[in-house]
Amino acid sequence: MNRAAEAGEVLDLSRRGNNVLPAKAIRDLLLSGKVDPRGLLVIGARVTGTLNLDFIRTSTALQLDKCLFEEALSLNDTELPALSLDGSTFPALYAENLRTRYLTMEGARCLGVADLENAHVDGSLLMSGATATRLFASGLHVSRSMRANGLYARKVVLDGCDIGGELNLREAVIVSESGIALVAHNAKVGADIDLTRAFVKSGDKHAVQLFDAKASSLRMNGAVLRGTTALCADGAEFLQGVVLDDGFDARSSVDTITMIDTRIGSGLVLSGSVRGGRGQALVLHRTKVGASITITAAEIETTSGFAVLDLTDAVVSGQLVVESTKLTNHGSGYELELAGTRVGNQLYLNELELIEADVIVSLDGLTYPDPPANTDVWLKMLRDHTRFYEAQPYQQLAAVHRAAGHEHKARKVLIAQQEDLRRYGDPGNKLWHWFLGVTLGYGYRPSRAVIGLLVTFLLALCLVWTTNAYNGLTPAKDRPADSCSPVNRISLAADLAIPLVKLGGTPRCELANGPAGQWATGAGWVVQILGWSFATLSVAGFTGLVRKS
Repeated sequence: MNRAAEAGEVLDLSRRGNNVLPAKAIRDLLLSGKVDPRGLLVIGARVTGTLNLDFIRTSTALQLDKCLFEEALSLNDTELPALSLDGSTFPALYAENLRTRYLTMEGARCLGVADLENAHVDGSLLMSGATATRLFASGLHVSRSMRANGLYARKVVLDGCDIGGELNLREAVIVSESGIALVAHNAKVGADIDLTRAFVKSGDKHAVQLFDAKASSLRMNGAVLRGTTALCADGAEFLQGVVLDDGFDARSSVDTITMIDTRIGSGLVLSGSVRGGRGQALVLHRTKVGASITITAAEIETTSGFAVLDLTDAVVSGQLVVESTKLTNHGSGYELELAGTRVGNQLYLNELELIEADVIVSLDGLTYPDPPANTDVWLKMLRDHTRFYEAQPYQQLAAVHRAAGHEHKARKVLIAQQEDLRRYGDPGNKLWHWFLGVTLGYGYRPSRAVIGLLVTFLLALCLVWTTNAYNGLTPAKDRPADSCSPVNRISLAADLAIPLVKLGGTPRCELANGPAGQWATGAGWVVQILGWSFATLSVAGFTGLVRKS
């Protein structure tokens, strides 16, 4: 081994009958300073004893590939140019505060703990196809990327890690019987966190926990997550997007996916299956999305007193699209909660699809800039698929129609609002509300009262002409016998039907005191009451006194 080390040659012991290599010999050779600059290169050795390199600083790279270590490796506070353990098997690795420019453990098998806490890798960390019972890497610093695609572990801890490139966990399998499976609190990742087609499961805790993590994006295409909570990214920040599609499958016994106070610079895309137990399926409270949220071809389901899909107080700068998605709540909660949600561009919920699925929604405080494609369907959803009367959704819908110049549709929405409100009043208020709706359109169609006033005038005309036919009219005092001409009869009808308007000045014709005149006097009182009522309603309607928000 000494000759190979001095010559910088690879020592391949994999085909030798005696491939035993004492760990002490490796340590002594590193400390001797007699190793070629290319480093100590060993393949296929059976390393006996404990390889303890704690607190050693050396300029010699160490390559121990496809080796079998009988005892744990200890490299705490060790500093060396490069370390390779590709394909090697060892009971445990203790490398806290390790410092190296290059660390590779591709295909390695760590039968116990792999401890890289506060380790510094000034290049890349390569762990593709590696196996570790538990990988502890809190405070890990990697200048470039950490590539651990195909990793198998029972627990991965990356709290406070700082990775300059990507965190590649594609097709990784992380299964924890107890405790959180993948933890990355306060992690900083310069590129993507990639869990494409990964399988992450916890028996009693969260599957993936990314509290306050920062990364370029989060990709979980085809990933399978299982735990009490499948994915928790509360307070996380993703400069680009979050993609959960291509067969994404998340299940939990409580809340499935939570992104509370999360910041997403680009868009959120979800398709696949998200199923919860007794909690919420997808929670996006106060989440801010720089572009769009697109949820398509998804099945989101839970059994809870809370909403299945909850975007309370979320801010979406672009579009919010929920299409071809099945929302199911087997509990007492809503299917869709958009209370306080702000949408900067188009809102597309496929309302007809939601109505046909008998989905219950909460839209109080939801704001959006453009009218929906089908206002009638939207009104049906507000009326029949919400649990309580709420004024703001109607006012918002009317406001966007008015801003688009659709004044007729805006009035239609506001009338529908009052009709919905009428269902929640006491019997007396319901009757009055019904009356205002019929006569004034709740103040949004005051022309109805004017029509009513004209009808009253026609009734007065009929009354006067009928009374005249039965000799129930007579000239007023000091008026000539021909004072009840057709023109004066019209004037008398107008005086009866239209309050405060006297077309003829001093009356020329009046009701007589005979039987026909007495009957007409009583009927005239009814006409006057109708005239006063419709005149008052007309004034109230045109001045907006009866409009309610």
